[in-house]
Amino acid sequence: MNSENPTQPAAPELLSVADFNDQHAPPVNMRWALQQHYSEMVEAGAVLRFGRKILVDPPRFWSWLRERGQRDAFA
Repeated sequence: MNSENPTQPAAPELLSVADFNDQHAPPVNMRWALQQHYSEMVEAGAVLRFGRKILVDPPRFWSWLRERGQRDAFA
């Protein structure tokens, strides 16, 4: 496939949890967040599972974290 094909949309960047931690330095412990909020994060598209590997979609993760923080602030 040609990556410059204008009819083919660019695929979002997906990172392993370790790579996401290294590249983005999230302010939360990702392992804990996944244990506590996995299904909510999947529903938001912030993470997905491929076999045994958990992948993070950075823009969706940051959106989920901000929405979660706002919701918790008013709970």
